[in-house]
Amino acid sequence: MRTTLKVVVASVLSNFAFSQIGINTAYPIASLDVAAKKNDGTTAEGILPPRLTGDQLKAGDGTYTNMHAGTIVYATSGVGSITAKTTNVTSAGLYYFDGVMWQKMMNGDAAILNAKSVGDIKNSVKTADHDGWYLLNGRSVSTLPVAAQNYAATLGYTDILPDATDRMLKTRSGTEMLGSEGGENSLTLTRSNLPNISMVGVINGVAENGGAHSHAAGQGGFLLGGTTVGNNGTGNYQGNGTPTSWGGVGILANTASGGAHTHSLSGTATVPTGGTGAALDNRSAYLVVNTFIYLGE
Repeated sequence: MRTTLKVVVASVLSNFAFSQIGINTAYPIASLDVAAKKNDGTTAEGILPPRLTGDQLKAGDGTYTNMHAGTIVYATSGVGSITAKTTNVTSAGLYYFDGVMWQKMMNGDAAILNAKSVGDIKNSVKTADHDGWYLLNGRSVSTLPVAAQNYAATLGYTDILPDATDRMLKTRSGTEMLGSEGGENSLTLTRSNLPNISMVGVINGVAENGGAHSHAAGQGGFLLGGTTVGNNGTGNYQGNGTPTSWGGVGILANTASGGAHTHSLSGTATVPTGGTGAALDNRSAYLVVNTFIYLGE
């Protein structure tokens, strides 16, 4: 009883004298100054903050407000099902409350040390799951560890993970669901995709001239019957002797001149473009990597 009284009195006097509190020191140099009791390694020295599991910390969500900014605790495990305040409580470690949510304490610059939260996406040349990062390959959520399944569910993935295989990542627009897939890696032109132009082709062929013209005999002449022009007066056949037996009677080298007319030419003209029907590759130059999502450790 006397020892306790002495400690209390000493603390009170120290507060009045210095407006500071010292533990294991009579001369505190800060609001709270804790000095090591021993420095020979025979005792465990240091400050031990409150220790809670992630779920125990989550159970106190309603008690932490912006007035508790700066509060420090040690989480002995990640939270089973995250809330707005415990999104970052994914594994054991020191956490501080920033007035809105719990943040994991890290040594050095968090940006350099790559601080991460559930739902973060990264690209890597790693080929398998690692350190809470899970490959986005369209696998069933049920194949993941239980804790990762719970975190995936908070992001809306209760059946399968999105499949990022051979896909580019894009920011959603409108009401698109995060993780939904779309688009194509190649384009195939159809007739409707072609510009509205006429293809010019050449058809090779020969047709007789249009207009009035005559046709020449292929050999000999044209035999004309019933004529009395230039004959011997009888118009009769004069024998089977030599070709001169006709005497030039009834033979013309050309048909009579015809009226204006044309000769039609029909056929199919094919004008090849020289293409092979290959699809267009719609992708820019690329580097192949894997895509991972962080679902806690």
